[in-house]
Amino acid sequence: MAMTKPQIIATTVICASLGSIVYMALQPESSVTFFTPAEVYASPQKFVDRTFRVSGLVLNGTKDWDGMNKVLKFRMSDLNGHEFAVTYKGVPPDLFKEGQGVVVEGKLAHSDLRKDNSLQANLLMVKHSEVYDTKEDHSKMREARLVDDILKHEKTK
Repeated sequence: MAMTKPQIIATTVICASLGSIVYMALQPESSVTFFTPAEVYASPQKFVDRTFRVSGLVLNGTKDWDGMNKVLKFRMSDLNGHEFAVTYKGVPPDLFKEGQGVVVEGKLAHSDLRKDNSLQANLLMVKHSEVYDTKEDHSKMREARLVDDILKHEKTK
């Protein structure tokens, strides 16, 4: 039984779509993996030319926003001695602030983090608590939950 012209066109479109999906899935940058700051510090050479995600706390007093050029610089830490100097080009999320948890997607600038712990970010995601507290206990509870959330990945190892 011969295929009609519409059947041939439909089969070609389906095969081309499936082929492009498989091709994109096999590309090294098709998925971005989440790592803890300790994992990045343990093997920084693996992260220089690789896009990855890492979370931390935006350190107070480190936010430097250049609104004219839309460049944000800040320092983030896991509070265990692993810090990154983050540079992000673009408008930060509305909820971005110092003392807040953040997930950064980007690449390391250098494999020797003792000399240069710069992280060039292409995406910032603000971490926030899903729990709403009263004003009295809000600041203490928020800080405790953020630290627990940042460090939970290390506890599961």
